[in-house]
Formats: sequence, structure tokens, C-alpha cells
Amino acid sequence: MTVVRACGASFSRDGEEIVAPFDLVAGSGDVALIAQPTAFAASIAARMCAGIVKPTTGNVFVGDFETRLQPPQAKRLVGFVDAAGFDGDDHAFRCETAFRADVWAVDARDAHARAQAVFAAVAGGDETQRRYARALALALVPDVAALVLDQPTRRILDRVRAFAPGVAIVRSHVGIAAVRDAVPEREPVAS
Repeated sequence: MTVVRACGASFSRDGEEIVAPFDLVAGSGDVALIAQPTAFAASIAARMCAGIVKPTTGNVFVGDFETRLQPPQAKRLVGFVDAAGFDGDDHAFRCETAFRADVWAVDARDAHARAQAVFAAVAGGDETQRRYARALALALVPDVAALVLDQPTRRILDRVRAFAPGVAIVRSHVGIAAVRDAVPEREPVAS
């Protein structure tokens, strides 16, 4: 089942193209890559796939929802992790977990236990990785169909894939060419 699909999606600001048109297909359990030449463009492309930034041209679909026309429905299916991660302390993390549990109508205790389990499974290394792992744990408070990871490290990506094998993962990457686990060739989805 296709979870995230981009068709000629691009983003421009003040007449300057920030994200060149790209196509992408990610189904359940797939890892799809968006390669962009700068960190800023990679972040914008990731936000486009999460329904946070609307494409200037083209379309992005999350499930059956087009992100320009149905952003709330699309956003409810996606967990987004910003490259900077979550910089709060343990108390802020617990509060943010409770807030997200309330927004997604998930039991707060279950949400906190799940967030702690995700953090324990994914965290490690330096504080940058721990911030990213906290953000990832928050993104997985609800039961999402897709994760959009803004410039994850290889280590984090491997741990996420092991922890959430059935979730579609879209990751942004700084570079001009695709690297390992490029988007697989697929037939277009019939509307």
C-alpha cells in the first residue's frame, strides 16, 4: 500500500526554486530517499512530505489525502522528525508526550511508555543523536503510517527500521545523488 507519494513536487520562494521537482513513492515498510543539494532544501522537502510545507507545484499525497487540500488529515498519518531533534529536558519530554497523546486521543501512560521504549531502542551516542531520538520517540506517540526523517544519521535510520519495520519511512539527505536504499521502481497508483 502506498503511504507517501510525491509527483513533481517542488518549492519556490520569491521566485527562487528551493526544492527542484521530485517524485517519490513509499509504501508500508519501505524507505524512500529525497536527495537535495543543501540542508535547507532537504529540510523543506522533508516538510513537504510530512504535509507541513505545501508544494509550490506538483502534489504530495499521504495516504489518500493531498497535502495542499487536506493537510490535517494528511498530518495525522505522519510522524515528522526535524534535523535538530527535541532539545527539551525529561520534564519537557514528558509534557510533550502528554500533549501529543491528547491530540491523537492516545492514553497518556501508554504514550509515555511507548516514547520511553522508542527512546531506549534508538538513543545512543552523543547529545545530537539523543535529541534526534527524543524527537523520533515523540513522532511515534500516535500510531502513524509514515515517518518523515529530516537528515537522519545512518545509525538512527538503521535503529528506526528495526524498531518500526512496517512504517513507511521517507528520509531527506544532503547530496545530489541517491545513496543506498534509493526509491524502488513502482507502477503509478491508479486514482
